[in-house]
Amino acid sequence: MNPSDPVPRRGRVVVTGATGLLGTAVVGRLLGEGREVTALVRDPMKAAYQFPAHPGLTVVTADVQRPETYRGTLPGAAAVIHTAAYFREYYLPDADLSRLFATNVDAVTTLLREAVAAGVPAVVQTSSVNTLGRGTAAEPADESAGPPQDWERNAYRASKVRAEAAIRAFARDPRYAGRIRVPIVLPGWMWGPADAGPTSAGRLFLAVARRGVRAVPRAGNHVVDARDVAYALVRAADRGEHLRRYIVAGRWHSLAVTCAAVARATGVPAPREVPSRAAIAFATVLEARARLRGTPPLATREGVRALLDGDRTRITSARAQRELGVTFRPLNETLADTAAWYHRAGLLDHVVPKESAA
Repeated sequence: MNPSDPVPRRGRVVVTGATGLLGTAVVGRLLGEGREVTALVRDPMKAAYQFPAHPGLTVVTADVQRPETYRGTLPGAAAVIHTAAYFREYYLPDADLSRLFATNVDAVTTLLREAVAAGVPAVVQTSSVNTLGRGTAAEPADESAGPPQDWERNAYRASKVRAEAAIRAFARDPRYAGRIRVPIVLPGWMWGPADAGPTSAGRLFLAVARRGVRAVPRAGNHVVDARDVAYALVRAADRGEHLRRYIVAGRWHSLAVTCAAVARATGVPAPREVPSRAAIAFATVLEARARLRGTPPLATREGVRALLDGDRTRITSARAQRELGVTFRPLNETLADTAAWYHRAGLLDHVVPKESAA
């Protein structure tokens, strides 16, 4: 678990994308530390469901593409933690690429300008390990790694690469240089409780738990609990260095190991492992079937390609562990907590006790 030592209050924090998997974890971390939080949300009904009443929490309906909706929340804030992104939607069919780049790139520099104008001293940007070139077990990629050669093939990755470039260009602008601190956190594939969206991880979790997945490709990725990423974002807001990147990738697990842990947490049989070459063809079938049914597919070709990219990559989180105090909870704990959350939310009608999933 992350360190739980008391942390001095450092002022109100604004959290964008507050009802997402990561945003919810950030809000929970901040409130748990006794901090005041302004949560920016697009859907106030979802926020009412996600967040119980709390004296330190203010919920504001806002859209990061419309600065007039959040401008009034910035004066007096000690930091902004920016988690809002067009992510879950990209890995579904018919993604809106213009909206993706408007949200993930253009809105970032707009937010930075608004923060400077309001006197906010720090904005933490959430990037992605997908922006890193491939490392190996012997030489894992670190924060110095540039993007892979084919970085523009995946539009979500391209948006995060361009966002980081836009932030650095912003920092060089004489009008803004030296007026704000912008640390950058790069999470791995996030899993965890309160994935109400759900993200691709949440969809896979529920599909395994409901016995809708019989096989998974021989591939893997770096898996991290969203609550551990939230810890890193809060510590980066407090003391992260300007323009310094912090990888919070978690540990690499094969997809079969991850899904077996889901199966243990929910008391169902684990899917078998099949050759990775079948994965793209299977995702094509799932997309076509989902389109006919008018439902989101369990997996998409773009999502499978991202998974296969992760299968060939090894990454180190040593800097975040050393400088921010980040630790990573065990996979079984993450998935047992996720199972319990989905059960409480009425999305699973069965779940084994947490201790038997450990």
